[in-house]
Amino acid sequence: IVNASDEEVWRKRWLIKGTQLSSSFYVNEYIYKPLDQPKRYDAIYTAQLQPFKRHELAKAIKRLMVISYGGDLPNFCPELAHADYNKEFIPRPELAKKINQAYAGLCLSAQEGAMYASMEYLLCGIPVVSTPSKGGRDQFFNDENSIITPAQADAVAQAVQHWQKSPPNPETIREQALKQLNGVRLNLCTYVAQLIEQEGGGKKDPQELMEKYFAAPGISSRFVRQENLATTDLEQFRL
Repeated sequence: IVNASDEEVWRKRWLIKGTQLSSSFYVNEYIYKPLDQPKRYDAIYTAQLQPFKRHELAKAIKRLMVISYGGDLPNFCPELAHADYNKEFIPRPELAKKINQAYAGLCLSAQEGAMYASMEYLLCGIPVVSTPSKGGRDQFFNDENSIITPAQADAVAQAVQHWQKSPPNPETIREQALKQLNGVRLNLCTYVAQLIEQEGGGKKDPQELMEKYFAAPGISSRFVRQENLATTDLEQFRL
């Protein structure tokens, strides 16, 4: 399973069995949604404290919140000594509140996978400021919900200012993202249904599989419950 379109080209070229499906389908829309919160931050960056996340590109943003698994942000990135951050891990519902308190969400890595934070921002209804990237997160970006900016601190700050001055409608941002996300989920279920039938497991309705795996309200984790996917239907096969 690959995240990005360029990865799909290589998968097909190398004749590797599989398909392209963004792993963002795991992100839990029942937690990440627009909430009535005051705008305390110009931008938020949900990112582990690792060099590839390029936190320093956010140094020109005045009111900045950085969410990681917890740690010492000023020691890790002295350029962000002015930013708010969490010293300890915070529950995901609290993270959703923090996201809603920002005008924009940051995506500053040059290369990684789907980057779940980018989808969390969109489902919460806030737009994205991203640097050019590889890995597939830009699959869900458009002119209404994101700005792709050069990997320069001033350019990142200017893009954030744009969203402050012209904030988009949160529900529109969310609905667009959720429509795309559900499209990916349906593609997954169609792919799984085909695998089941190929292996003699009978016909499965992709829409019924989707409702079974993804239409369960009241989930409390960051993702849709992975144990819901590890049922008899899926355990029979290696994807």
